This record gives sequence, C-alpha cells and structure tokens, in this order.
Amino acid sequence: MELMFEITEEDYIKFNMHHLENSPSQKKTFNLLRYIIPLLFSLPIYVIGTSLLKQPETYWIIIAVLFSAGWIIMYPNQYKRLIKQQTKKLLQEGDNSSIFGKKVMTINEKDIIVVSENSSEITSKENIKEVKIYDDMILIYLSGITAHIIPSRYLDEETKKELLEELSYSNKF
Repeated sequence: MELMFEITEEDYIKFNMHHLENSPSQKKTFNLLRYIIPLLFSLPIYVIGTSLLKQPETYWIIIAVLFSAGWIIMYPNQYKRLIKQQTKKLLQEGDNSSIFGKKVMTINEKDIIVVSENSSEITSKENIKEVKIYDDMILIYLSGITAHIIPSRYLDEETKKELLEELSYSNKF
C-alpha cells in the first residue's frame, strides 16, 4: 500500500493538541492549573477585600467565586491558545524540513517506509505502539511522543479502511 500526503504546520500543531489531550501527565498539569490556581488566588482576593479594604464579606465572596468560575471556564481555551503559540515558536527556532512537506508512505508486510524530499525512515510494524484515529488525522505512534502523522484529507473511506487493515497486522485494535 502506498499513500501520498503533505504535512503542514497546522497538521503538526493539531498532532500536538491531540497528544496533549491524551497524555496523562499533561492532563494532570492541566487540571492542576485549571482548578488549583483559582483556589489559591480566591483566598487572597477575599482577605484583601475584607481585611484591607474593610468591605462586606459577601461582596468579596461573590467576587472570589466569580473569579474562580471565570478562570475554570476560560482556562481550557487559553491553554490551547498558549500551546499553539509555543509550538509555532518552537517550529520557528530551527530547521524542521524533515517534519513538513510531501511524503510517500509505503506499507508492506513487515515495514512502514516514509520517504520525503529530505529524509527516509523505515519502521518495523512491530515497533508500532498505538494507532489513534481522529476526524482530521491518523496517528501511528512509534513511542510515547513520536508518531507518523497522516492527515485524513488525503484519505477516502476505502483508503482509510485499507490503511487500518494494513496496520492491524501488528496491532490488535
């Protein structure tokens, strides 16, 4: 089986977003920042308002609760935006020509061969750790953080089905 596709910066950013959404360590960090930060800041808001400003407790409880609720609601979008910005900055720091561009992936009985203008890579099917399927891409994980990215826009339903059958040779889904 042979597939031709192109990896763009947007594909790579989406890959990072999918990875972060599924990474246990990132989920832990995300939840810590989402819930602990507002709790830590709500207490000083309340104390400053009631002690230093000598205003009613109810008023500052409402402000602290609104701050916490606002943070908890708005943080996921801010986190995603921050991750996208950081990924773009990292991509601008060096030569990433081996990540982006047109690629040809050939899958045979034992190997996955990916050839691009600047590189070629041969991976044994036995080294595939996991295959994740999303609406916009299929990720073939070779380790916890490394994956072959196949954008779904290059796959029709029949090709996608054939690809997954080829990959199931070494993976039991």
